[in-house]
Amino acid sequence: MTMLKYELLGLVATHKPREPVYLLDEAAKQRGHTVIRLPPYHCQYNAIELIWAQIKGNVALTNTSPPFTANKMLRLLEEACGQVTAENWANVVRHVKEVILSDWMRDVHFDNFIEHEIIIEVRDDDTSSDDSGDYYLGCAPLPQ
Repeated sequence: MTMLKYELLGLVATHKPREPVYLLDEAAKQRGHTVIRLPPYHCQYNAIELIWAQIKGNVALTNTSPPFTANKMLRLLEEACGQVTAENWANVVRHVKEVILSDWMRDVHFDNFIEHEIIIEVRDDDTSSDDSGDYYLGCAPLPQ
């Protein structure tokens, strides 16, 4: 049987699930957990990025003299990984939680402000003789 590309894509679209199903999510669900995905491109919410920065910083501090070889880099990376402690992880996770909470509160405050404090009136009235009053944007001050 031969099919054109658009026919194959149509066939795939009719059989594939609307949302992707991940084995890890299913395993977590069976054990009573829910996997929450990080937003893309938000490294400040990803603790491993901060730990990786610590590792790279340690390597950069120690990789100061020749030979600059792949084997030496691998050894330095292994040593730097070995220097990451449970306390480092606890500090990073605490910091990430604080950043997430701070961003969440900022967004909630902004959403509440937008929803309740901004009044926009746009008038389209032919009987108006004063053009300066056709558009009005009134903003209440931010609550303290």
